[in-house]
Amino acid sequence: MQVLAYELDIRSGSTWNMIATTASAKANFIYLQEVGRFFAGKKYYTTRQGLDSFLIKLTVSGGGILEYDGHREPVAPGHFYWIDCQNWQNYYTDPQIGHWDIIWVHFYGATARPYYETFRKLQGAGTIVSALSQGSSMLALMETMLGRSTAAKKSLCAEQNLYEFDVQTSGLLTQLIMECLSCVGTSNKAEHIPPMVRDIRNYIASHYNEKTTLARLAAHFNLDPYYLQKLFKRYIGQSPMEYIIYLRMSHAKNLIRTSTMSISEIAYTVGIDNISHFTRQFKKLEGMTPGHYRRLWPTG
Repeated sequence: MQVLAYELDIRSGSTWNMIATTASAKANFIYLQEVGRFFAGKKYYTTRQGLDSFLIKLTVSGGGILEYDGHREPVAPGHFYWIDCQNWQNYYTDPQIGHWDIIWVHFYGATARPYYETFRKLQGAGTIVSALSQGSSMLALMETMLGRSTAAKKSLCAEQNLYEFDVQTSGLLTQLIMECLSCVGTSNKAEHIPPMVRDIRNYIASHYNEKTTLARLAAHFNLDPYYLQKLFKRYIGQSPMEYIIYLRMSHAKNLIRTSTMSISEIAYTVGIDNISHFTRQFKKLEGMTPGHYRRLWPTG
């Protein structure tokens, strides 16, 4: 049964882009249907059921309420939800806050549902709203899709251009899905991580761009280096130095996508003062040079 009722109480500056998708993309990819950024007022709400779509919505500021799957939960800044729009849902501005700054995507495709089912399994039955993990690129990915779709409305007309846009957007959606899975996976594992390992991980996250060695890290926490490395890898899945490289490359990718900084400036910002070393590490993890990666993310 289809249900749809809503009040579009949004301020100026809000954006809502509906995407024209090629038949080939619908048959083969996860594809974008709609993307938007709403500065919603206190009357904003949507009640819906029976739509062939998945929705990921992230709170930037303010607050909302989501009712879904027998739960009612607040959606605070830095929190998101991923729902199946075939199921009944009701979301609205939190009346105690009165405004809700949100960025969101609607998408679909044959391979989307297995990802969603994996997400819900990792998320667990007790909640429907999840928090972003530290360093998550979810907001940057959604802003990129919004910016590209806005530019596409002005420039896309040929079928070939539309198909290229669909392919690129499918890649962004896949990255966004991986971010969602990573966030809930990290959240569910967090309670099993010993406090010492959490402290080490948090310290690294705050000092990833500084000169750090395993010996210095061990000395800071008064631990044997071999023991620290073994303990950290057991619970985090990477050695401390591998985790540092991961954080550096993650922050570098965000800067490459969203800033006009030179590659050498980005390398220095994330803690690597040798551009050749930075390029080798980036290519090892991403399969391409930083310059090639930047060309995939035009800013203008």
